[in-house]
Amino acid sequence: MPPGGVRWMNVNLNLLPTFVAVAEGGSFRLAAETIGRTQSAVSMQIQQLEAQLGRRLFSRTTRRVALTPEGEQLLGKVRAALEDLSDGLRQASGLVASHRGRVSVACAPSLAGSRLPGVIAAFQKAHPAVSLRLRELPLAGITESVRRQESDFGVGPPPLSPAGLLFQPLLTDPVCVLFRTGLLRGQRSVRLAAVADQPIVLMGGLRPMMEEAARRSGLALPVRHEAQQILTVLGLVRDGLGVGIVPGIAVPDPLEEGLSALPLGGPGLHREIGIITRAERPLPPVATALVALLRRCLSPAAAARPRPGPRRPA
Repeated sequence: MPPGGVRWMNVNLNLLPTFVAVAEGGSFRLAAETIGRTQSAVSMQIQQLEAQLGRRLFSRTTRRVALTPEGEQLLGKVRAALEDLSDGLRQASGLVASHRGRVSVACAPSLAGSRLPGVIAAFQKAHPAVSLRLRELPLAGITESVRRQESDFGVGPPPLSPAGLLFQPLLTDPVCVLFRTGLLRGQRSVRLAAVADQPIVLMGGLRPMMEEAARRSGLALPVRHEAQQILTVLGLVRDGLGVGIVPGIAVPDPLEEGLSALPLGGPGLHREIGIITRAERPLPPVATALVALLRRCLSPAAAARPRPGPRRPA
């Protein structure tokens, strides 16, 4: 038998919230108003609990109800137990919610065509009941989609207008030069001046950064073509129409035969990639689960992914 001689299996646990309400209110009337029952029903439940426990929990006067020493001891234990139960139910509810529902993600093209598909495939395998929608958008479109609640969160560079948004970094992405193999043979990185005499194929989203870098270097950047998709840049470079300047994360690994990539050296020639959310609204459980997977898949891989030296086919 448990300590104190009480057979807990004979105690009606549904009476415990009423016990807490009376103890906190100091009266049957206030407890009845708090839990939405009649005063006589509350009094009867306390009598039942005392009978089941075999001890008095309250000393009653005409003006108030006070806890006995046994009641004081029980109150602390019951509060802790109810809090633990509530936490457990919330966690269970969040776990269930994270395995079903819908999630919408707005993403930069540089990620949508490179690293994100593998993460989405892993997420859908782990959460087959979740409907996931991917929207490939430029940075301005990502931030507007998140603000308008069309997407749960975005993945991309820091917002240009961050009001009302949160940015949580995932990785640092260097800017790379994409070129026909042999053009820059033997180098480990390339300075902007080395390609300033070449027609530039610029991937969308990099223009402000590259214009600032050219200004600092006293160069005129000969941008001949701009593209949103890495496949377009690859095609133009492959056919000799220029040298590509692209986010490093967008560069296929391995590259197709005849093409190589090098980091573009110089201060500020990298950008942060992170999670963009609304500042005032927490993510739903299913979106939180996807963000956690993105952190596991992108951050370590980005840190370990080799960057120096030309990327050439084996």
